[in-house]
Amino acid sequence: MARQLQTRAQVQDYLTEFLGSNQQCTIYETEHGWVCQPILTPEELASGRGLGLGNYVVNKQTGIVTAHRSLPPTVIGREFDEAIRTGQPVQGYQVYPPTWRVQIERIRETPAEIDYRVRAESLTQPPQPPADHQLTINKRSHRFHTEIPATHLACRRAAAWAQARSQTGTWPETGTFEF
Repeated sequence: MARQLQTRAQVQDYLTEFLGSNQQCTIYETEHGWVCQPILTPEELASGRGLGLGNYVVNKQTGIVTAHRSLPPTVIGREFDEAIRTGQPVQGYQVYPPTWRVQIERIRETPAEIDYRVRAESLTQPPQPPADHQLTINKRSHRFHTEIPATHLACRRAAAWAQARSQTGTWPETGTFEF
């Protein structure tokens, strides 16, 4: 599902889908993409959120948004264009559209721990193999582990997702999210 983005207005509208309507960005055009840097409020700047502020790049031909490190947007744009021109991997990592759909289901809970079944389905073309793991979270320390040492990224995201929702006092029974 390639989405070509040729104007600054198209990019701003597209970023609203990803970042929400409250986040505005400064947008710089490059040969193959659009480098976007979030505009912070005075309060966000005062709290230090501007330190290490990264960039996003929207690929003009595919609409894929990648996150990049905190360098001047012109440097990020040159690196991005060079990678596209030479067929090399882009330095950033994809943040939109989502590449995985994750479903979690509580399978056991004790006063100290909670176990979830985590199923991850690839949304990329061609798809990556699905993942199906058991995730155990310590309710006090929030440390987690799975049945295999090489934890799939979906398990790390599922642990963070469940922990964030547990702040209300109850751990979620089920849920679905994408990343």
